[in-house]
Amino acid sequence: NETRVGQSPRRNTSNISQTMGLGKKKRFIFRLVLIIIAVAGANGKLNGNNSPKAQLKADTGNESVYQYNICNGLSNQLLYHSASIAIAAEKKMAVEIPGHYIVNGVQTSDESVLPSEINSVPFSEVFDSTHFLESLRSMGIRAKFVSFDFDKPQIPCAEMTSVIQADDQIMLQVLKAFQPSAKFREIISSIKESFDDQHADAICLHHRDGLDWHEHCKRWNGMSQFDNIYRGNCLGVPGRSFINSLIDRGLASDKMIYYCGDHDPPPSLSSHKIVSWRTNMSGEHKKFIMNMKKGELRDLYALIDFQVCSSIEHFIGNSVSSFSALQIALRDGNKAFWYNSQSIPLQEFWKVFQVPIVYTFTELSHPAGIRLLKASIRSVRKYMPNNKIHVLYHGTSQTSFRSWLAENEVIVHDHDPEWRDDIEIMRQNGDPMSSHLFLHSGNYFGTWQRIDLPNFIDNEYCLLLDFDTILTKPFTLADFGLNITKGIAMSTEMIRDGKPANAGVMLMNIPRLRQTYEDFKLFIMEHVNTAQFNSTSPSDQGAYLDFYREDIDYLDDNFNFKPYWLPVDVHPRVPFIVHFHGPKPHDYMSNTIPDVTCSDATKRLCKIGPRSPYLCQSMHEFSTVVDINDYCSVSFKEEYKITSCENILSKMKSDDNNCLGYAPMAIAHYRWVVLPEKWKVFKRKFRHTMETVLKIAPGIICLLFVLVKLARKSTTPRVRKCYGIWLPIKMRSQEKVA
Repeated sequence: NETRVGQSPRRNTSNISQTMGLGKKKRFIFRLVLIIIAVAGANGKLNGNNSPKAQLKADTGNESVYQYNICNGLSNQLLYHSASIAIAAEKKMAVEIPGHYIVNGVQTSDESVLPSEINSVPFSEVFDSTHFLESLRSMGIRAKFVSFDFDKPQIPCAEMTSVIQADDQIMLQVLKAFQPSAKFREIISSIKESFDDQHADAICLHHRDGLDWHEHCKRWNGMSQFDNIYRGNCLGVPGRSFINSLIDRGLASDKMIYYCGDHDPPPSLSSHKIVSWRTNMSGEHKKFIMNMKKGELRDLYALIDFQVCSSIEHFIGNSVSSFSALQIALRDGNKAFWYNSQSIPLQEFWKVFQVPIVYTFTELSHPAGIRLLKASIRSVRKYMPNNKIHVLYHGTSQTSFRSWLAENEVIVHDHDPEWRDDIEIMRQNGDPMSSHLFLHSGNYFGTWQRIDLPNFIDNEYCLLLDFDTILTKPFTLADFGLNITKGIAMSTEMIRDGKPANAGVMLMNIPRLRQTYEDFKLFIMEHVNTAQFNSTSPSDQGAYLDFYREDIDYLDDNFNFKPYWLPVDVHPRVPFIVHFHGPKPHDYMSNTIPDVTCSDATKRLCKIGPRSPYLCQSMHEFSTVVDINDYCSVSFKEEYKITSCENILSKMKSDDNNCLGYAPMAIAHYRWVVLPEKWKVFKRKFRHTMETVLKIAPGIICLLFVLVKLARKSTTPRVRKCYGIWLPIKMRSQEKVA
């Protein structure tokens, strides 16, 4: 049904029906059928059957095949390949991979740049197609390459809709399967060989600072006024020069830079050795690339930059750029920085960007600390098995624990700071009545280990956890929002007042902490004699709140959730992290096991806890990751207490969220389940009672009138009339009247 320019489809449909010689009534039916077919087709598109996200066709073996297309530059092509193949894998379908690579995907309009005879080369010329198919087969994905007939219409490019629909982890696995072809491996190797003697200390820097990028950022930032989405980190960190931002992220004077960007390196980098494909590619290889296709070959050179950067351990980029975002994703939270800081826009669609988890530990701490730390690490491995975990470790004697950390793929950093003796002096000058931390030398030192984290962690952000925390569901960088902190972020202490106060869970911007490290350490040493800071919080927590008061942001309380909190909404939430702040799991058993008491510092919270509906779930999550026998044996000395502790945690573990078998949990159940039901019953009875009262109100009024008159010893016709109304009611049941 083709229409000419200016001719409506409706008029054309009418012409067709008239041509067919149909009557007026039949023409109406014919139009109705066409409308139904059109609606059905639209529904099919909405359901994904004919959309770019799900192009299907029947194969010769009656097998459904997933088809898709690619578009635009290198980064977009890699994204859409990975997303579409991931969708096919999730649907358990075979997939046809476009056998083309676009060498110049620069968009000059809002239209996508699709592969064509002019702008593309075969996939196998730039990527190792054999390795790619073998990698997909190892993931259980059936795939083959197909070539397009450029004289025929192509499948549309799904773009970001495919990324939204795809499984995040499968998509990441597919992305890692891309390897350069043999010829491009030769080119990349020759570039690397030219600076191989310094390659170990090199940094790959992806810098966007060209005029077109500034125009893009201007347009991109302007969109925020319409949708209120944060886009304030397109260029760099406000108030921090570009070179200083790089120094904060590990650029030292002796490090070489592999530079890839949209313009020449800025003058501020002149003191560093800078290499690129422009300076280090041989003339023979440049000639080979130029002969691959006529015209602009921007995305062939981008591919070289991408592969060279992937081979360099240390990366600094711009997170708004999809090139940098892919590099960050491939590194899994290891030595990945972005000089513009804050969020990665792609994180909203592709939730794979890790935030490394960091703990501190000293062998001088209380023995129960190891058991709680093990439980916390197990909870991370339970919900985020591939996430990077670091421990700043002080001590050398507990080799078995170190072996356990290695078995659980925990990165251990030996930590023996020179300021330890000064912190011990501070502890001795502290007031034990203000904080229980001053009572134990090892525990006190352990809380201060975190100040050295910037010297050990090589990533833009990390999340510090106390040993008494438990993960209850997975998270990525996206869960911290787009306007993520530029310094540190904490949640509340005991009261949910929306103010940062508790350092038990702390989101840290490592470059900012590196920038301020020496000043912060000097600030701490100035308070050794008083052990007090300009904050209500003691020790390290008070130091962070005082020194970083201009750089501290609020961390959503779902990342530092206290088991004793009462709900603030109708449906209790499932937090990301539960923090056994104050009372530890065995302390809550004081409400169940005889002769178990909480310390004076935690006694009030021990009593509040059982009233919270969150305590049960928190204890259940803890019981699934802790070594029950080991934990109970360390927490109690008497045999009957150890046995009771084991029984309680074992029951919690097996019951899977059933709290009714425990006295403190039953209180929570009564408070938040039984009482609401009783309240409903009370309201129903109260409503019924009020209806009854309204029915007998005239009689009651008469009774009051009679009583008043009798008190005055007066009998009147009106009184007798009231007796006539009231007397039958009175005689029905004296008890009811009462």
